[in-house]
Amino acid sequence: MVATSALAAEYDRQYLTWIRRQGPEALDLDWRLQHLLWRQRVLLRRYSPRSKQVLDYGCMDGIFTIRLQQLGGTAHGYDVSPAAIAQAEKFRGECSGPRFSTVPPTPRQFDIVYCNEVLEHIPDDCSFTGELTRFLVPGGVLVGTVPMGRAFWDPDHKRAYDEASLHRALAPWGSVAIRRYYRTRLRNFLPLNLRGAAVFLFEVRPLSLPDAR
Repeated sequence: MVATSALAAEYDRQYLTWIRRQGPEALDLDWRLQHLLWRQRVLLRRYSPRSKQVLDYGCMDGIFTIRLQQLGGTAHGYDVSPAAIAQAEKFRGECSGPRFSTVPPTPRQFDIVYCNEVLEHIPDDCSFTGELTRFLVPGGVLVGTVPMGRAFWDPDHKRAYDEASLHRALAPWGSVAIRRYYRTRLRNFLPLNLRGAAVFLFEVRPLSLPDAR
């Protein structure tokens, strides 16, 4: 996605509003890393970045991207918000990585593309998924999360997902796996759909590329 100036300004506004609401901890790198979002920790348990070229698409201010680098990945963070990317570069400091940019990377670079809670913001989520798969090398995998139902609802969300609607958006681009995860870990061992904060974790392996497993 190439950001227009209006889109960049809107996401700058949303990011700066979020920072103000979070308080001083939002600009404390160590605190943010220690309090990584629970659904990001789920992704890291299932999809290790170690020794891989990885893209954090929609990285905001780069906390998850920095964690990918710390865990042994060669990480690149992309976001449409210049304000968020500027803060990501401040968090990174003098370290050589991760790389951050408001310019989308070129295709066919990455073993894993991580896309955390972005699809629900995109008007055409199916076409967008196709754009994401084009960043993958042969054998690569697209992974990410979306809120389940109206969990974490935001006025910028374009839809609330159930498993069927998420599968429809992803399926044209490869072999799809979708898993449900709740914030309360005990609920993940129960076969029932329950109330409470939850996400769908998704995986797309393009059919035109060799299976990486």
